[in-house]
Amino acid sequence: MWEPTKCCCCCGVRTGSIVIGVFILVGGCFGLLGGAQTLAGGKSDIATFCQNMDEDVSECVNKFWKVEKASSISSIVVACFHIIFSSFLLYGILKKKTAFFIPLMVVYVIQISIMILASVALIIFMIYEGVPSPAIYFFTVIVGSVIFLETYCLLVIRAYYYQLKREKGHAHTALNECHIETSPYPVNECPPYPGNEVPYSDVRLYPGQKEFPK
Repeated sequence: MWEPTKCCCCCGVRTGSIVIGVFILVGGCFGLLGGAQTLAGGKSDIATFCQNMDEDVSECVNKFWKVEKASSISSIVVACFHIIFSSFLLYGILKKKTAFFIPLMVVYVIQISIMILASVALIIFMIYEGVPSPAIYFFTVIVGSVIFLETYCLLVIRAYYYQLKREKGHAHTALNECHIETSPYPVNECPPYPGNEVPYSDVRLYPGQKEFPK
């Protein structure tokens, strides 16, 4: 899979990941406040909207309130997940802990998959209903741009995730290469050795003896 080396061709993937995490965190806060404001506002805004319609106002308010209430609760839940997982991402970037990258990347994969499936289904429905072509093209461009942007953000975060993984792997390899195996017996220590064992290298041979018998 393609792995960007820079974010937006101007900054590194670490800086780009931080910017993405901050934007997601701020967007989650705005989404949380917007959903809470909608629930706190109640049915007043819907009543104003329904007064301009031909059907009964109370019936219209009840019908649209159910939809708006469900969408507001859903947006609050999604915003909470974005706030939590973006906080994990920022903490993982600052502390260089790759495990904290995973929740947000999983959410991005699920979100992009749902958007692709939903947009394809909606485009097919619009074509079936005979919606004018310019409207379909406009919708396709907007949704495609959003999907492209989210995919690019995911790739930037993923690139920094694997960069940290490689750095940790190189550090581990360097430590292994610097590790020197030492003899189980100290070189400068005089006998007796631990465990009453005498290494062959410390046993003196008799004159004319070439090898110590094993």
